Amino acid sequence: MIARRQRRKSVQNSDPGKILDLVMSLTDDKSAQLQTKINTYLIQECEAEQALLVAVSREHSDAFIEAVGSSMLMRKRKICLTEKFKVVLESVGEQTEYLSNMEEDFKSFVEPTLESENPKKRVVMFPIPDDPFSLIVCIVSPTVQEDRVGLIIYEAFLFFWPVLKKSIMLEYERTVKYKCQQLLRVARRLFTQVEKLQTLLHMAMEQAKMLMSAEYCSVMLIDVDQMELVEIYDPMELQMTNTETMKRRFKMDVGIVGIVVNTGNLVNVKNPEKHPKFNPEIDAYPGISCRSLLCFPIRDQSGIIGVGSLYNKLGDPYFDAMDEEMALAFSVYCGVCIVHSMVYQKMQEAHIRNALANELVMYHMKVGDAEVSRLLECTGFHKHPHFASLSFNVRALPPRELPCYVLKMFSDLGLQKKFNLNAMKLARFVLHVKKGYRDVPYHNWMHAFNVAQWAYAALVNYKLVSSGYLNDLQALMYLIACLVHDLDHRGTTNRFQIMGQTSLAALYSSEGSVMERHHLAQAVCVLNTEGCDVLAALPRADYDRAIIMLKDYVLATDLANFFKNLPEYEMIAMDYQKGNRLHCAALQALLMNSADLSDQLKDWSVIKKTAAAVLTEFFKQGELEKSRGEPALTFMDRDKCFIPALEQEFLTTTCMPLYSLLAKIIPKAEACTKVLEGHLKQWEAASYVFSEVPISAGLSVLLSPELDNLIEQSIKEREEELAESAKKTEATDED
Repeated sequence: MIARRQRRKSVQNSDPGKILDLVMSLTDDKSAQLQTKINTYLIQECEAEQALLVAVSREHSDAFIEAVGSSMLMRKRKICLTEKFKVVLESVGEQTEYLSNMEEDFKSFVEPTLESENPKKRVVMFPIPDDPFSLIVCIVSPTVQEDRVGLIIYEAFLFFWPVLKKSIMLEYERTVKYKCQQLLRVARRLFTQVEKLQTLLHMAMEQAKMLMSAEYCSVMLIDVDQMELVEIYDPMELQMTNTETMKRRFKMDVGIVGIVVNTGNLVNVKNPEKHPKFNPEIDAYPGISCRSLLCFPIRDQSGIIGVGSLYNKLGDPYFDAMDEEMALAFSVYCGVCIVHSMVYQKMQEAHIRNALANELVMYHMKVGDAEVSRLLECTGFHKHPHFASLSFNVRALPPRELPCYVLKMFSDLGLQKKFNLNAMKLARFVLHVKKGYRDVPYHNWMHAFNVAQWAYAALVNYKLVSSGYLNDLQALMYLIACLVHDLDHRGTTNRFQIMGQTSLAALYSSEGSVMERHHLAQAVCVLNTEGCDVLAALPRADYDRAIIMLKDYVLATDLANFFKNLPEYEMIAMDYQKGNRLHCAALQALLMNSADLSDQLKDWSVIKKTAAAVLTEFFKQGELEKSRGEPALTFMDRDKCFIPALEQEFLTTTCMPLYSLLAKIIPKAEACTKVLEGHLKQWEAASYVFSEVPISAGLSVLLSPELDNLIEQSIKEREEELAESAKKTEATDED
């Protein structure tokens, strides 16, 4: 209780009757109503212009005002607990200050209630220290002596304060109860949204804003693989702020958020932009000014999994101690829900994987021991003279001998001996992979073998290992990746899977490269199958590196990744360094793409067959998309696709940049671009032939045995036209 002044608890400077009457009238439930009556009494007794009470929670260092004079505020309003107020609380008597020297938030409540503007108006402040709440009584422009003002306040609050204190504490307890009820309702809502993490996070942000009365909210989750923070915004708020930013990534030690991540402590900043650690990129909401900031850790049983950030307290200058307590309690529920959501998603993914695995088993047959024995005991020739050529046509080999040639690749390169690969497991692995390909027009076993053959030829002709471009393990996984890179391909693109909301899209669309991730998953499944675990002989460290390499190789075949990384590849190719891990990773990706598109380096007859197979797949997909009521892309619509233009665009925009980059790193690959230039001329000549028939008949023209003769005739006609034009030009010059 009041125990600062050594005075008797008696009334010597005030009218006891007035005090008693006022005490008897203090029967209201609301603290603000009590304060208006006390303020009116103080104004009369001190002959002052205005009076108000500043309540202070000393434990939480919060200050608030509920009434000014005889007027109640619409709601409790916080003000900054300045050093001036702290000095008053520690003093033994009244303190005086000019109103003009007070803080802006204090003046904003007082000045509008005064009759005249005078910068010299005095504010007499008297402390009523107590626990857990204290009071600073503020009297504006009293006409009685300042000493007497202190005595009047002291004597009055001997009787007023017990009643007022109970009222303040009652309202505080009611607020805590209400907040706890809100928190329980929020938790109940969150636990109903664990099916989708994105939906859960957006609801969490909405509930956090409501619970702590914040203007904006964002959540950052820790990406353990990249050791980065990934920011997730509410898309509706971004739309309202006209901001296009979605997911941004930050280092874990940046800004005020970094403090929360590294210490695990909540951080409440009243003026964030003046904080020494403030970083506007991570500590501010896109498109808005950050006036106040409350950052809190989100935890699970293993530690911090993310950070929540609340921006701009609504109606108040800053977040208070109760907001801090609510934020910490909310973060516990939020963390539990996020963990449950992740577990739920993993269960769903496991269910989908199981369904896909069952589908794969049903579609494909197992490899029997007899098949493995026949492959290992095969005594065929298997020594085609041009097999190691980069332009070798794999269709010249009998299809039944392709597995034998795969074993030959591993043997010729010395990989089987180098890594002690079990012959039975290798043979079973090859046969299992062969059966893992579906009977689609292009992305089938023949394509996989073709890609592997080019990789084999590149390793031989470019001397990739002996020249230091790749090490032995990288070469091994390069060859294996080529064999498995399109496992279980359905003859459709990533776009088709996503637009059709297929099981594969449900499983992989959030990570990107839907089909490539499926191929990788099937490859790992084969490698883990008993009898096919060809990598089992590798030391644990090498095995782990091999699986990572396999992932990088297979995901590189998504051309979307190639175009995304193209600027980086161009910079690396300008100054390639063999010992640089980043440069080596770029080369591995380029080699994988080069092998995948190596059909474009074969002779013209192969080019035509490849184009026909690819377009057959495209047109089938286009028809499926139309049947689903979706528009087909132009190059997948047989009624709109002009084949020569499509092929020229593909060679110009994809193949030429790819093989040009490879040639900058490996000079021997320069011959690839020469081959492509020749094919571009052929397609240019073919465009005149295709233009004579309906576009819908393009595939028939491509497969026509007369096409080459027509192209040759077109080339001759073009040459004659050019010669005639040259003659006319010469004649004109002579005249």
